[in-house]
Amino acid sequence: MAELWNLVVENPAYRHVLLNHLPITGLAVAACVLAWGVFEDRWTSIVLGLALVALCSLSAVLVLQSGDAAYPLLFDQLDGRGQGWLDHHAFLAERFGRCLPINGVLAALAIAAGFRRLEWRRRLGFVLLATTCGSLVVAGIIAEAGGQIRHVEFRTSNPPVHDSPGRLR
Repeated sequence: MAELWNLVVENPAYRHVLLNHLPITGLAVAACVLAWGVFEDRWTSIVLGLALVALCSLSAVLVLQSGDAAYPLLFDQLDGRGQGWLDHHAFLAERFGRCLPINGVLAALAIAAGFRRLEWRRRLGFVLLATTCGSLVVAGIIAEAGGQIRHVEFRTSNPPVHDSPGRLR
């Protein structure tokens, strides 16, 4: 048990692999709960959906941090195409990954605004459902590139080339 704990704590790549499903799968479930709450027009269901959106979206911060820490350790272990896909994955995460935590903050603000303005509740649910779907698309695009790093069977093309100044190698 201690060996497993040390592996999780000391290896950022392992943490990244463990955590990266939470924003994607969690947001998909949260979007379903939120859609049901908006359809039902019940504030308690909308709050549950918004709380799940906030929790799952904000978990992306941990995923981004562990991915940044894992990059230099993983880069040298990969072949040329794997390195290209890692660069592409890092580029997408740097450029678009911040959409998820922003969505989490918006969900928390929507909960607070819904308690203050009763007539805004359903509209807030609709707006956050739209931003959550957008965040899911972003997370899926980033994850699709990440899945091709080590899985040769998923690679159907060469990775796009990006200039990424500031990347440590």
